[in-house]
Amino acid sequence: MKHTTTALAILLSLSSMSAVAAQDNDFQHEAGLEYNANSEDAGDGAWNAYYRYYFEGVDQGKSPYVLNGFLAQASNIGANYSNFDVIDSDTIGVDGTFVFDSNWFVSANYQRNEIGNFDFNTFGAEVGYYFNDSSAVSAFYQDGDSDVEDSYGLTLRSYIALQSTAGVDLQANWIHSDSDNMFNVGADWYVNNAWSVGAGYSDSKFFDGFDIRTAYWLRISDSFSASFEISKVLDSDADGVGFGIGVIGRF
Repeated sequence: MKHTTTALAILLSLSSMSAVAAQDNDFQHEAGLEYNANSEDAGDGAWNAYYRYYFEGVDQGKSPYVLNGFLAQASNIGANYSNFDVIDSDTIGVDGTFVFDSNWFVSANYQRNEIGNFDFNTFGAEVGYYFNDSSAVSAFYQDGDSDVEDSYGLTLRSYIALQSTAGVDLQANWIHSDSDNMFNVGADWYVNNAWSVGAGYSDSKFFDGFDIRTAYWLRISDSFSASFEISKVLDSDADGVGFGIGVIGRF
């Protein structure tokens, strides 16, 4: 009972802080730390740390928080590091996107990967176009050394703002690699700027089926937030529930 009361007190405190302290100021720097796992093996998840700098201020008060970077349509550079102990994997990478005044954009990325005693490099490029204030289409190419299979594909994303709720984020991707075609589509409905519920469908050599998900972004102060995600693959052979937690700093 004591632990339950303490947890409720902390939750109410965070909610109160979020309501009073967070002013949704513009930001140019974003750094975060995430942990993702499955409820069946909660301690065997993957860690991901990242940092991103936007060349101009990003408005976070007029759209869902998790979509602020995409909707800003601003040039940016970033770095990331991930670790997955189960397969003894470490990855470090950098990427950047330059947006032209004509609404065209180009991106490039590089990653150094180590899995056990095997290491390899991957690199890629992307060219795209923002065809309105909340939609983009792009084509990409990825390759690597050490016999890494090259891949290429198309991505389409569009956010549709609504009157009674925040809006709907629609995504579709096609990837071709090693004579295989992979597709996935998804839709996430944002009840407000913090909370979303969604579903997706994937068709690949690894998985063919649907998933459902929900996520919440908790604004604690002007520069600090927490994120929570839960997902479930709708397949009788898939055990457990996927979850993710994270902390995000913006300034």
